Amino acid sequence: MFIIHILSLLIFILILGFYLKEKLTDCIPAAVSLLILFLYGLSFGNLLWLTDILAPLFLLGSGILVFKMDRKKRKELVSFAGRELRAPAFLTALLLFMVVTVCVSGKLTSWWDDYNFWATDVKSIFYLDGFADRYENVAAEFGDYPPGTQMLKWWFLHLSPSEFREGLMFAGYYVCNLAFLVPLLEQIRKKNVITMTIGAVLLWLFPSMVEAFWMDGCCADFTMAVIYGAFLTAVLDREGHSSLFYYGRQACYLMVLVLCKNTGVIWLFFGLLFTLLYHFLHRRDEIFAQDRKTVKRGLIAVVCLPALTEGSWLFFCLMNRRVAKLTGVAVHMATGSMNIPDVQGQMIDAFLTAFLKWPLHRYSTAILNLSPLMLVILVLVIYALLGIRKKITGKDSRFLLLFALLSAASFYSLNLISHLTIFAVETQYLEPFGMVSSIERYGAPFTIGSLYLIAYLVLKSENAVRGLLLCAIPVLLTADYQGSYRALIGYRNTIEEIRQEREDIVDEKAEAFLAKIGAGTRKSIGRVLYLRDLSDISWVRNAYVSFEAAPVSVMYGNISGETTDSAALLKTIEESHAGYLYVEPLDEENQELFAPFMDGTEFSYDTLYRITGNDGRILLIPIA
Repeated sequence: MFIIHILSLLIFILILGFYLKEKLTDCIPAAVSLLILFLYGLSFGNLLWLTDILAPLFLLGSGILVFKMDRKKRKELVSFAGRELRAPAFLTALLLFMVVTVCVSGKLTSWWDDYNFWATDVKSIFYLDGFADRYENVAAEFGDYPPGTQMLKWWFLHLSPSEFREGLMFAGYYVCNLAFLVPLLEQIRKKNVITMTIGAVLLWLFPSMVEAFWMDGCCADFTMAVIYGAFLTAVLDREGHSSLFYYGRQACYLMVLVLCKNTGVIWLFFGLLFTLLYHFLHRRDEIFAQDRKTVKRGLIAVVCLPALTEGSWLFFCLMNRRVAKLTGVAVHMATGSMNIPDVQGQMIDAFLTAFLKWPLHRYSTAILNLSPLMLVILVLVIYALLGIRKKITGKDSRFLLLFALLSAASFYSLNLISHLTIFAVETQYLEPFGMVSSIERYGAPFTIGSLYLIAYLVLKSENAVRGLLLCAIPVLLTADYQGSYRALIGYRNTIEEIRQEREDIVDEKAEAFLAKIGAGTRKSIGRVLYLRDLSDISWVRNAYVSFEAAPVSVMYGNISGETTDSAALLKTIEESHAGYLYVEPLDEENQELFAPFMDGTEFSYDTLYRITGNDGRILLIPIA
């Protein structure tokens, strides 16, 4: 079945390119965006399983379409397919996808944020064929995190429908990111193995110039970054494209962007500002002045469709009581009920040190390190040089300079303010290493987006060889080679260590709990409240257990037979919104604590109970 899914996507890309008269490398990110949005829509009704029916139907429909074409049209299609499928840029992209998929096939979840949400949530989506019901999402503390990056991970995971394979999850993540980068390969115009290999390697190394979190985990900020960069180039890349493709892909990119992470709305704002200002500056140019109605409709779509997409997710979260703990912190801060530690001076010192001196990818590399300040200066200098050397117009050079300066100042100011408020309680940011990690990760849309746009402009304005050299030199000077190797191959040296860590953290008691709730199956029982003794608190273990338990949603609590009374226990049960209860033996072995919730039977530890209501009180019914 997986062959049918892969063929369906390839045929869709081909049809998109043929009817819109576009190169396949330009159609890849557009097609991936449409696939993500399509899967997003199916997820609301837990209908992702329908893809197993729709993919064969799509192939059948495509065959019928080709059969019914007149001879001339069919000949054009065959000619287009023969030319584009053998194009060096497309072949390089295809081989890069295949190599990356094979290389990361053995990768395991190891990043803390993946355990907290990105891997745990997609595991739930994999088993449920969509989003969990109210009070049943597996990462309750991150309830309103959008699912955009999860969709293509699910598509890859579904290639092995009987087993959750973490390597396929990473393949989906990396291919999703690379899909938005492959338009840069278009400058490879000769079918030369060496040139194609160099292009693929450079494309893989490119993001490591300024960002390293994507190498070890499913960092959504990095996905936002490559989409944002693709969007910026799509705005400037007007010539030779139909209005439908020009505005359509802008809208699609922004729709996916806001579904990557909550902070996507920030970069949505910058993206809309960029395209609106660009249109205003060029409103009298022939390319935009010919059909003002089409331009107006296109811009309305670019503005409104992402807003509707964001609204659909927020409405779903509102209806299903999904909220992230960070959202709650922001609310407390806005209402003045949050106690902010008096560490502003230390935060500012750490920020300035990190901004001025620390390499953006956190660790020093052998050749050249770019600090955040150096990167901003470099971007501004290159935009100025492109204008001075007449590679772009003076008007565009001034526009890009102003926009880069505005977006950099806005982002780094927001980043500092967030550390002085929302993140003030997190002590890791009091050190420059922790601070530059935040600047690097959350600023990826600016850094990678700007470098993406620069690469596009250089490759477009120079001949193929010179353009490749001008882009290759800065990449080779600043890339994080060690991290790039680790992401693809070197991670294998830590596989056993990761497995052993899981075995150590998920202890035998947790294993017994997982067995009782039926973890890792397609029939989730919903949400379970998992109580341990007050002396046994571990946030790390909770995250690991949640990952193993998915798609079952687990809430955690710690109680004491000596200090916890039945009223407090009742409050804990009610606030969990759980349908089941599981309690490990307390140190005091005080089962009388649960007596008010039993219906004439004795309470037992290590037993799964259904939480029911009867005559206005809670009852616990044992599950065999």
